[in-house]
Amino acid sequence: MNLVRIRRLNDAGLARMEDFLDSFTSSPDPSVDFHQDLWAILTGLDTTLHTPKIVQADANRRFPRRYDLAEYLHGLIPGLGLADPTRDRGLWAWLALLWFDQLAPVAKGVRKVGERAKWLPEGGWKYYRHLVLGAYLLYATNHDRPQRALAVLHNPPHTPGELVGQLAATQDVAQSRAAIGAATTLYYDSQRGTMKRGAGGSGAGSPRRFRTVLDQLDRTFDLQSLTEDRLLTLLPSEFDRYKNSRQ
Repeated sequence: MNLVRIRRLNDAGLARMEDFLDSFTSSPDPSVDFHQDLWAILTGLDTTLHTPKIVQADANRRFPRRYDLAEYLHGLIPGLGLADPTRDRGLWAWLALLWFDQLAPVAKGVRKVGERAKWLPEGGWKYYRHLVLGAYLLYATNHDRPQRALAVLHNPPHTPGELVGQLAATQDVAQSRAAIGAATTLYYDSQRGTMKRGAGGSGAGSPRRFRTVLDQLDRTFDLQSLTEDRLLTLLPSEFDRYKNSRQ
């Protein structure tokens, strides 16, 4: 365990973070030791700001799933004393850097950081593309029964998955408990902890079709007030094979 006080990146810290990320774009060699530069940004008096209240996070903690990351943060973030922590860009950039090693793991001999929105929160629905904030928002929206969101939180933290891209394309859908819960019922096998067979396709009853149908239903129904059961009854018969399937 390596407990570190949670901080926020200031403007100088955000600029240093961008330079840090750029260094992996120009040289993705996984053998490069980046930890000294990383910790200089995370703890520097010239790159960070304190939060109103002291809360510590474990820098060495491992998160098998996005769900585990979001659950952990859901127990920490409210204690920071911030008026609206989800809008604090420096906070989420700092948290992404804290767990950089597992959010940008080495794959096939290369460490890729990907698009900037994964690390530095962008406005509107693009918040959901951030590797840490996106998971937290989906968990927080469903905090009364977070298992409802397992279809979009079961993947490892560095790979949100295609379903997240489909359902988080707009805030109306991403913030709909009915839509997220129905997606989990349709596509997630809770016994195996994996997506059901065929859930990654693009044909009838697929997540892509689900998104299209949601857009159609949104013209007539309020996705925020619908219940999950009601939404499932509104889906056309092409989704029946997923409703009745356990794998």
